[in-house]
Amino acid sequence: MSDAQASSLRWTPIWIVALAAAWPLPVLAQALLSLGVLAGLVWLLLRRSRGGSAVLSGPAWALTSVLFCAYWLPEVIAAVDTEGGWRAWHGVVLDLRWLPLMWLAAAAVAGDSGRRWAFAGLVVVALAWGIDGLLAVTLGHSLLHGLYANGAAALAGLAGGMPGIATDASHAIGTLGSQGHWLAVACLSPFALGWAARKAPVAWWATALVFAAGIALSNAPAAWIAFACVLLLELLHKFDWRRAVGVLALALVGIGLVWAMAIHAPDRAATTRVQATLDAALASSRTSICQMRTHPINGVGTGALPSESSDCAADALAVSDADRNGVPLLLELPAQTGVIGLLLWLAGVALAWRAWRYADATARMRAWPALQALLAMLFPLNAGLPVYGGLWGSAILMMAGLYAGALWGRIETEPVRQS
Repeated sequence: MSDAQASSLRWTPIWIVALAAAWPLPVLAQALLSLGVLAGLVWLLLRRSRGGSAVLSGPAWALTSVLFCAYWLPEVIAAVDTEGGWRAWHGVVLDLRWLPLMWLAAAAVAGDSGRRWAFAGLVVVALAWGIDGLLAVTLGHSLLHGLYANGAAALAGLAGGMPGIATDASHAIGTLGSQGHWLAVACLSPFALGWAARKAPVAWWATALVFAAGIALSNAPAAWIAFACVLLLELLHKFDWRRAVGVLALALVGIGLVWAMAIHAPDRAATTRVQATLDAALASSRTSICQMRTHPINGVGTGALPSESSDCAADALAVSDADRNGVPLLLELPAQTGVIGLLLWLAGVALAWRAWRYADATARMRAWPALQALLAMLFPLNAGLPVYGGLWGSAILMMAGLYAGALWGRIETEPVRQS
């Protein structure tokens, strides 16, 4: 890549980090998404027409594109006969933004310099959120809460004049300290853990302890499961599977003891919130199972509300609008996109795994943090945030772009199949 081309791409790692840092502020995050995608799309198409390999390698272009298709095509097929009507098709068209987002994310980490800047920025975001969250749940004092609260108040008035930008709960990841925000912390933790491991073993353990303590006390079941996935992957990477499972079991016991001591505090509000979350997840799961029975082929659509599925209206009445996100991915995908959508998602997973198998050891090491984050986000039994129609979907596809760019983004790297 020439110096001029490298200079023109220098903003993309900063944009990726700013986008992640803005997740608790949906207005700012969607504004950054729209502006960055628009500017980047024009630039990437111009560069692609003059030789796109200068930006990304051919395999990286292909991988990002097919992963996007595995995400977007189920949405299109589900919208054909959805009861959501115009809402579903509006979401289908709007989600086309995620393809240039994936290209930009891959281009941001395709080179060594950009990857260092982007991953270092995500380390800062993860550590800042993790440490601040731990202070908030233990001491009741957050250094960042006021900053984000003031930012949210300043941006709230802008949403009405910005088309395509929504601030309701279904589109947001969550404010600082919310369950959705702790899920984001857990999914960004691999970047901080990878950075700490390169410093010293004790730094890795200290960083893991900070995240484990904060997430254990967060009363966010989705974050617990996501961080357990991250810990298991990290330990399997460091040890053989027997030692990894043993260390993880000890860690989970320790985290459970911390949480058990916390719930015996005089204030039982946190325990009540956890119980309410689990109850909502069960009710939402029953609704999803009903939708799978009534729309098995292509689902009810990603833009349809549960109450709009007439056959499952009785089940949907038990679930409030704020609690409809707590559905395991294993139920959410077939309910919204049917068997066809589930098969397309599995095809995307298979292609991502095939790309990993064909990459060399150096490329795998580069892409390891992004792969961990992606696996934590997409753990099929976790009940987190919706993968369609909100910022969490863009976060998943951004991480997929980082994975593809770090794995195959460098032009000089040719995929080599491991024997």
